[in-house]
Amino acid sequence: MIGIMADLTGTAGTAMQPTIEACQEYLEKVVPASDNPWPEGVKVKFCIPFDTQLDYSKVPGGYEVLKGRGTDLMVIMNAQDKLLLGTTPAEEGMPCIGTMGLQAMLADEWSITTWSPIQSQGEVEMLFIMDDWDYAGTGRSPRVGHLGYTLTSSDFYQDGIDKVKAANPGKFTWGGFERGTLGNVSWTSEVGRLMSCDYIIVSTAGAMVSSFVSQARAAGYTGKFITGMEGFPGFWPLVTAAMKGSMDKLYGCYYVAWWPWWDEDVPVITAVKDYIAKYHKSSEEELLHSSACISGWELGMAIEMGIRNAIEAVGAENVDRTALKNGLRAIDVQLPGYINQWQTTANSNALQWNQRAFEYSISGDKFVPLATVYEPVLTRPTG
Repeated sequence: MIGIMADLTGTAGTAMQPTIEACQEYLEKVVPASDNPWPEGVKVKFCIPFDTQLDYSKVPGGYEVLKGRGTDLMVIMNAQDKLLLGTTPAEEGMPCIGTMGLQAMLADEWSITTWSPIQSQGEVEMLFIMDDWDYAGTGRSPRVGHLGYTLTSSDFYQDGIDKVKAANPGKFTWGGFERGTLGNVSWTSEVGRLMSCDYIIVSTAGAMVSSFVSQARAAGYTGKFITGMEGFPGFWPLVTAAMKGSMDKLYGCYYVAWWPWWDEDVPVITAVKDYIAKYHKSSEEELLHSSACISGWELGMAIEMGIRNAIEAVGAENVDRTALKNGLRAIDVQLPGYINQWQTTANSNALQWNQRAFEYSISGDKFVPLATVYEPVLTRPTG
């Protein structure tokens, strides 16, 4: 039994719902109908998910609720939720999986994530800026600012940003770290204070992203925006809706992430497109402008690998929480078209670390992957 804890109706809900749906349908519909279905007698089921609504006070109770529903493997999507739970899942022998990693818990063998921690995104964003900026032509360093939440996730971004600044003196001029409370959509003061920046790193989600971008452009900001995985790729339809009639102003929009993208000739992307066409035809256009189904499919694949590894190790009739934990830790695969080999180490429970930047093309109305692969060595542990 798989239990899910996520923000399904709060700030991140519009991206989280199709992500969770893609994961669940991959395991319950796609795998059973494939050429390699679950072994005889194996049934993968999901219990009723727990909606945190991005309210951290609900997390401990949500964990207990999912345990009470018979959960054998817990999907915890928000890295901060795992931080709040601390060592409890490990002490109780509850294997956990999610997408975004957590720097403080990389050595936790009971937890695994498909992606590296938020700090690595802040690091890669700064590495991209150093590549993108014309130091010789401008004769100066780029001015960089950060627009985030009053939440720990934005602090994690700033940790990665600060590591790159410290390691590269003179390469950046810092424009400030502005923060908005959860749900804020009015940014007059923040836009004014970040207006002189050449690059603004945005670490918010949902309408907080789209409202800031639209208001900054309306105020005359001409620099570049960069987000991580929860920004532009998760909520791009909200951004385009906010900029309706002014799509020409969506120049200079970038994000950084681990995955292949929709126009790339990659087997996983082809399979996700087929899945969307079969099960979500009415939402196809919107989903193909979002990372949600790619994220959910990757999560589903990781869970499938973990389950199959557990079955191979102990037999289907003996799979328990410990076997599932060991099965997830045993993942070691190079998927065609991916820039990372999926694997864990003794000091890292994140399957993927290296990332690329993606640039929005106004003429093509799509994000385009750029060639450079960035390795976040400052935030990645050795060993």
